[in-house]
Amino acid sequence: MKFDWQTIAVALVVACAAFYVARRALARLRSFRAGARADASCATGCGKCGDEPVAARPVKVLVQINPSKSAGRHNTV
Repeated sequence: MKFDWQTIAVALVVACAAFYVARRALARLRSFRAGARADASCATGCGKCGDEPVAARPVKVLVQINPSKSAGRHNTV
């Protein structure tokens, strides 16, 4: 088999793609195991975050719609 620059470039691209897929798969497998740890973040889906109380936030009203003061009057032209 003749190894020219194109064959080496293709082999390098395939090796990089395989490395990327293996790294993503390993991270995915580690995320399943991380759910058992107490310091796991909410992204792991361990279910611990649902037990925390949610602080009430005040509602900000941007636009308040009230009935017009001139609702009783009808302007007829």
